[in-house]
Amino acid sequence: MTDSHRRNEQPSARAALAAEMRCTKDQSGLSYGKLAEKTHYSRSSWERFLNGKQLPTAVAVQQFAAATGGDAEPLLELLERAVSEEGGRAAAPPAAPDEEARPGTGTAPAPAPAPAPGARPGAAPAPAPAGGTGPDPAPAAAPAPVAVRRRSTARSGALAKAALVVAGAVLGSLGTTLVTGAFAGSPATGPEARTAAATAPAAPTPTVAPRPPSCRADSCWRREPQAADCQWDATTIRQTFLRGMNIQLRYSAACAAVWGRIENGTVGDSVVIKDAGGREESAEIRMDRDTYTRMLAVTADAPYDKVTICGVIPRFQETECSPTASVLP
Repeated sequence: MTDSHRRNEQPSARAALAAEMRCTKDQSGLSYGKLAEKTHYSRSSWERFLNGKQLPTAVAVQQFAAATGGDAEPLLELLERAVSEEGGRAAAPPAAPDEEARPGTGTAPAPAPAPAPGARPGAAPAPAPAGGTGPDPAPAAAPAPVAVRRRSTARSGALAKAALVVAGAVLGSLGTTLVTGAFAGSPATGPEARTAAATAPAAPTPTVAPRPPSCRADSCWRREPQAADCQWDATTIRQTFLRGMNIQLRYSAACAAVWGRIENGTVGDSVVIKDAGGREESAEIRMDRDTYTRMLAVTADAPYDKVTICGVIPRFQETECSPTASVLP
């Protein structure tokens, strides 16, 4: 087999980056949904990044490292190699104009170093430089990614067992509650309780951010949430759908601010938020399938439960708002 054939069989930098990010995600125990909650990219975006269908941006890589506790530097090096291998094309999709800030990276130790070129694809090897003509890679370096996969598999198995135990306890508790409520007439299972649970805003769950936010309440007005580090403790407090487009109102307790986000839309779709005082922010998808607005302050005069959020699909001339009775003029 010639040297050129061996080089062609080596995984591309894009595949190596995706494999390394999958390995880091598995070791962190985070799902795609949790990655979306801890970053400013949607679940569908992370699935494309980690499956190698699309190159992430540098900002996305840094947010990924901060969320998983990994080291951003090796991932950024692989991203640079991937861009170079693909003829200098920018990572697709490039960051939107309001995603210029780069959140801080985590300080937890990184996963095991990538093996030498020649390791099997599917692990997380660092590929040889593009166009290299060096000697054949040494096969002795191949076992390193196997160890990484074994550690990841063992951890995944332990997490799966723990999840089954927790799920069993929850189902047992739920069954007890339902049976008790049926015989004792407990209001906890009545229609009123279910209606209240469905309409009450989800309580924000604070998390530890890499650094404190740079604004709060009124000082956050019209600022980009990622640039102000408001995304780290953000939760979705209201959600609705329009033709499969996911329309979300996001809230940060640390910043005392809200913003709108849409996922699974198309270019031209938009999201609009409006508070009780009439202040308004909007954003339109200019590339990919997701976007978000700048922030509105949450104050005593403008609480987050009085904020209206609307998703708009111009090509169908359709609008969906939450609360449903509040349609923007």
